[in-house]
Amino acid sequence: MRKTLPEPISKESELCDVFIREFNQIDGWTCYPEAAGFDVLVVHDDGRQIGVEAKLTLNAKVADQILPNHGDEFFGRPGPDHRVVIVSRITEANAGIAKMLHRLGVKVLIPWNAWERTGYVRRFDLKDSLLTLEDGSVFYGRELLFDWSPSQRCQVPAVVSDLPAGVPSPVRLTPWKEAAIKVVALMRSQGFITVKQIAAHGMGATKWTQSADEKPAWLAKGSARGQWIETEHMPAFDKQHPDLYAIEVEGVASAARKAFVLV
Repeated sequence: MRKTLPEPISKESELCDVFIREFNQIDGWTCYPEAAGFDVLVVHDDGRQIGVEAKLTLNAKVADQILPNHGDEFFGRPGPDHRVVIVSRITEANAGIAKMLHRLGVKVLIPWNAWERTGYVRRFDLKDSLLTLEDGSVFYGRELLFDWSPSQRCQVPAVVSDLPAGVPSPVRLTPWKEAAIKVVALMRSQGFITVKQIAAHGMGATKWTQSADEKPAWLAKGSARGQWIETEHMPAFDKQHPDLYAIEVEGVASAARKAFVLV
């Protein structure tokens, strides 16, 4: 039991851990760390999305990160339904930024130390501070999350990764990397890959077959014309996202089994 107050939060990743742990206890919501350009992308079973940015200190930089770019709505760029910033604390020096973001439709949340049977734990009180009115209840001073009404929602990762959120230079599971993992799984299954197969996954082959900026190509020409094989320069996509790679390997194997089923 923790009878003393927790130490002050010193890392953005700690903020994300508290937020994700609490959100994962709420039915219907799933947290995806480092997804769609956000520290955390929270997705509801009905499709709604919340983009979350974490910062130890509330400043203009996080305001720039959480707000959409000028013209995003005109070009129909993907975005979440709601936008939230989580910070360790709000001070007199940055209270104005919190007020500005609130006026612009961005919730700013800070954790607090709650006493429970097991001792002190950090909480955001998400059901009251963020998801108020979800169950029809009305709280004085509470507001619904502002709906940014994106023309297209963010692409949701294929799996919930165990990647840490809110860390410097994060390893992100992007749509491009998801396609790359599919290519690698197929290539290793058949022993080679073709330019046509790479293109079928919505990717250009140049990045795979040609060197760039003095960096060697990922693939080398195979023994047969049109075939390319893996080299030691291939990025370790499988080790970065082992869960998704395992799924894709099984998907390739399953497709191969179906192709050989006798009718």
